[in-house]
Amino acid sequence: MKTNNIMGARKMVILKLVLILALISVGTQALAQSNNEVSFYLQGSFSELDYEALGANSELGNGFGIGAKYAYYISDNWSFGTGAEFQYMEGSIIIPTIQGAFMTQDLEGEEFEFRYQANNFSEKQEVYFLNIPLQIQYESQGMTRFYAAAGVKAGFVLDSKYKSKTLSLQTNGYYPQYDVELTDPEFAGFGEFDAVNGAKSDLNLKTNFVAQLESGIKLMLENSQSLYMGLFFDYGLNDIRPEASGERLIDYNNQDPTFFATGSLLASRSDMNPGQYVDEIRTLAFGLKIQYAFQF
Repeated sequence: MKTNNIMGARKMVILKLVLILALISVGTQALAQSNNEVSFYLQGSFSELDYEALGANSELGNGFGIGAKYAYYISDNWSFGTGAEFQYMEGSIIIPTIQGAFMTQDLEGEEFEFRYQANNFSEKQEVYFLNIPLQIQYESQGMTRFYAAAGVKAGFVLDSKYKSKTLSLQTNGYYPQYDVELTDPEFAGFGEFDAVNGAKSDLNLKTNFVAQLESGIKLMLENSQSLYMGLFFDYGLNDIRPEASGERLIDYNNQDPTFFATGSLLASRSDMNPGQYVDEIRTLAFGLKIQYAFQF
């Protein structure tokens, strides 16, 4: 009788061990099959609308981005990802002197050549993109992992604006029919004028396609969570210059000759050469990226 009880107890112990091992095995398989990762990130950057105008190059500005990403792991080391990203970029340029001339009419309908010289002309651009990325990522194993990612992004312009100004403006009018050049009076729009500021206006940039590189470390946390810290580099693959607006950088208003406004170097037609002041515009951004992720 005692022997039967011992045998029954052994069977119960063995059965419990089998169940425990089965549960551990199922749990391990479930963890191993956590192929889905969702993450949220913030990136701070230097940014630039990269272009050249009248021998001067654009300058770096500030920028930032926030986004959400979904990644699917095809192995322990490789994953594919996509998501949505909101990105802000700045661009700017300063040109010491801009000269121009074009034919127009004065208040009395007389044709003349309006000539100007804008001194210390500056322009700043602000652009907001909605980016849709496609990315492939490699990461090592362990609690602290190295990762590297590459891909492309399509950047849809949500808003793009510019503001330009010149610190001083000199103007005159040449009347070829009389072979006379007028440097005054000011009420006719001829003379020396103080700073001229343009209103913030739409820029209408084109959709942006971007090559993306990223690398850093991934810290594994509890409960299938992780923290990425890395550097990123984005470079525009296409020209996003707006269509020529037909507007002039400095125009003559024959209804109000003392009122001047400044246009955009990126969209205005050139007064000295055919075409626009800018041949092409590409985006550039690089900086630090911090990303929180969890797997399921």
